[in-house]
Amino acid sequence: MKFFRRSGTAVSVLLLLLAFPAAADTWILPDIPGFKAVEADRTPLEAPSGTYGLWLVRNYAGEGGRRMKATIMAGPGAGPLMTAPAGTLSDDRPLGFGSTYEVFLLNGKTAVFETIPSLGSSLAVAAGGDATLTLESSSLSREELERAASEILENQ
Repeated sequence: MKFFRRSGTAVSVLLLLLAFPAAADTWILPDIPGFKAVEADRTPLEAPSGTYGLWLVRNYAGEGGRRMKATIMAGPGAGPLMTAPAGTLSDDRPLGFGSTYEVFLLNGKTAVFETIPSLGSSLAVAAGGDATLTLESSSLSREELERAASEILENQ
């Protein structure tokens, strides 16, 4: 009888794990007002043992050649965004390239804004569950990245 109890537990866990990729497949990177975008690339996060989520990438272009790359990693293979507590401000000194970052809440979700002087800025947002939205740009301001992230998350 122990075998059947364990098997029942194993089946329950398996069904729970199989539910995650379906949730990851529902993520989209929508059109954003003021930007033109190419079709999104969807890459399943797969391993020999199964499918563990989704990697979604879309490039956006605004007026004047301003560009932004949006990425969503979703599912148990991606895992949740792990950050320092909200309110943390730091840099990569004494070693590094002058990067700074701030952890804060964006529409109630944990977010990290990072600036690397030689490359540009990125905004990572815990999008819920095992999903993280990341926006990267060398030409958009923090406010523009936050607005774009809000637009993407509102359309989920």
